[in-house]
Amino acid sequence: MIDYFVALLPALFLGFMSIVLVAQGGDDRQKTLGTLGGAFLFSALATPFIDVHWTTKTLLISFLSGLILGFGQYLQILCLKVLGVSRTMPLTTAGQIIFMCLGGIILFGEMNHGLALVFALSSIALLTLGVVFISKTEKTQEAAAENVDWKRGTILLVISTACLVAYLLIVQGFGLDGRSVILPQSAGYFLVGLIATIPALSPQLGKEDNRWSLLTLRQLIPGMMWGAAILLTQISSSLLGVAVAFPLSQMGVIIQTFGGILILHETRTRREMRWTVIGVAIMVIGVIMVGVARSFS
Repeated sequence: MIDYFVALLPALFLGFMSIVLVAQGGDDRQKTLGTLGGAFLFSALATPFIDVHWTTKTLLISFLSGLILGFGQYLQILCLKVLGVSRTMPLTTAGQIIFMCLGGIILFGEMNHGLALVFALSSIALLTLGVVFISKTEKTQEAAAENVDWKRGTILLVISTACLVAYLLIVQGFGLDGRSVILPQSAGYFLVGLIATIPALSPQLGKEDNRWSLLTLRQLIPGMMWGAAILLTQISSSLLGVAVAFPLSQMGVIIQTFGGILILHETRTRREMRWTVIGVAIMVIGVIMVGVARSFS
C-alpha cells in the first residue's frame, strides 16, 4: 500500500508545479532556467540522504536521459505560453500515459496478456477520447479573441511529450535504480537549461540576458517541486513498474486543468468548459483502469 502512496505523491507536486510556475511570473527564459535549476538543486540536496550506487554506465545513461528530459521540459514551458496550462497539461499528460503504457507493454512485457491487456488497451482508448474532448474548441467570437496558436502549440506538445516519455523509458530499459540516476540526470537537464537560455541561441525569447534575476530565483520553487516529482516517479517505477507508477503520478492533471482555469483565469466558453470537464473525467477513469490492468498481470 505504501508503494501506491509514493506513486501518488508526484501527482500533488506536478499538479501545483505548473500553476506556481506561471503565477510566479517571468519570461520563458527565466522560467526554464529557474525550473531546471531548482530541480538540480533539489537533486543535489536529496542525494546525500538516499542510497545511491554509481557506475560509469549509470552516470552516462542518466546524464543522457537528463539531456532529453531537459529539452522536453524546455519545450513544455514554451507550450504553456502558447496553449495555456489548462490545455497543455491534460493533453501532454494523456500523451505521456498512452506512450508510457505502450512502452511498458511492448518493451518491458508489462500487462501484455489476458484481461490485463484488455484493460490496458481500454485505458489507452479512454485517454485518447479524453484528449479529443479537452482539445475541442468552439468557433465563436469569444474563442476567436483568445487566438490560440494550435499549430505551433501542437508541434511543441508532441516533441516535448515524446521527450518526457523517452527519458523514463531509457532509465527503465537499462535497469537503472531511480535513486542513483537523480543527480547525474539533473546535471544533464540543468546543462540544457543553461544552453537553451543563452540569448544568442534563443533569439525568439528576446535579446536581453535576464536570466540572473529575482524572477529566475523565484522559479526555483516550482523547479524543486518538479525535481521531487521526478525522484518519486522513478523510485515508484522501480517498485510498481513503469506502466502503473507513471499513470498514477499524472493524476495531478485534475489540479493543473482546473487550477489553470480558476486560478490563472484561462478563458473557456461555456461549451468548451463542459467538454474539458468531460475529457478530464474520462482521463481519470482511464488512469484507474491502468491500475486495474496491473492487478490482472
